[in-house]
Amino acid sequence: MAKTDIIWQLKTHFRQENIRNVVILTDENVERFYSGYFSDLAEWVSLDKIVLPAGESVKSIDSAIQIWHYFAEKQYDRDIFLLNFGGGTICDLGGFVASTYKRGIRFANCPTTLLAMIDAAIGGKTGVNLQYLKNGIGTFYFPDIQLPTDIPFLKTLPEEELRSGFGEMVKYALIGSAELFDNLCRMETLSVIQSEYVDFCIRFKQEVVQKDPRDEHFRHILNFGHTVGHALEGYAAETGKSVAHGIAVAQGIYYESLLSTRLGLLSREEWQLIAAFLPKHYQIPKITSAILEKLLPYMRNDKKNHDGHLNFTLLDRIGHAVPDCEVSSTDLYDMLA
Repeated sequence: MAKTDIIWQLKTHFRQENIRNVVILTDENVERFYSGYFSDLAEWVSLDKIVLPAGESVKSIDSAIQIWHYFAEKQYDRDIFLLNFGGGTICDLGGFVASTYKRGIRFANCPTTLLAMIDAAIGGKTGVNLQYLKNGIGTFYFPDIQLPTDIPFLKTLPEEELRSGFGEMVKYALIGSAELFDNLCRMETLSVIQSEYVDFCIRFKQEVVQKDPRDEHFRHILNFGHTVGHALEGYAAETGKSVAHGIAVAQGIYYESLLSTRLGLLSREEWQLIAAFLPKHYQIPKITSAILEKLLPYMRNDKKNHDGHLNFTLLDRIGHAVPDCEVSSTDLYDMLA
């Protein structure tokens, strides 16, 4: 029923808001599988579509400029509606474009990947990468409506995409539900993701965002695993490699959980549970002192930092996170000892 619910909700919204022109922003992978997904909307609105190459590289200011130019050439005004149909890259880029074109147009996200469903499509954060700096440019801009999740999209995802989204799911478990973490530990395969796990992650993020919509303090708990994860992601890109966002987050979770234990927050017993679980699904890179030296500039560019100090979100137990923990570079080097 999810597709029917999505179409019905969009039709209702378009009728109520008198929306006549809708632009679908998607990528080549989604277009290949779901080119006609929104065809029923053509009875109600004029549909246009922009299809971008797939991959993180399109999440750039250059792509935003191309889309702005396209809108201007079509003489679209502020009454158009942008429908972002894809994974995290499309949701982040499309939201950023919507927030900036003619000072803001209406939009919605229809996420097609696990990572986008439970993270990127929720919360009003938009952005593009600044060369190798993840989400270096962005805005807070909330979609008009929150569309239902269509779980069958996950059936067409490659394994790496599922694994990437699963990394974010592990994060939600570790910061919000020891029960969910226990359930994830019992999973033998990622090929079937339980819808109730997805629903928990969505509800949890929505509740956090509601408490701190502008990401001023409490919402920082959602960045667990991301300080190290973003650094690994940026360093990989700079060296000509790539690592999917959620996989980098899972790797970051490993080291930030270790750091939590080394700083006396997380018990050694719970750290061992995490350390035994993550390598079953992810290759954990060995961070040497030399590699840490390369990662530190990325960490120092993290948006959570304040007054020149590194701020981490850490764990004090499985299912509960502590935001804005000041960590020194010495602490990080000691973590590796």
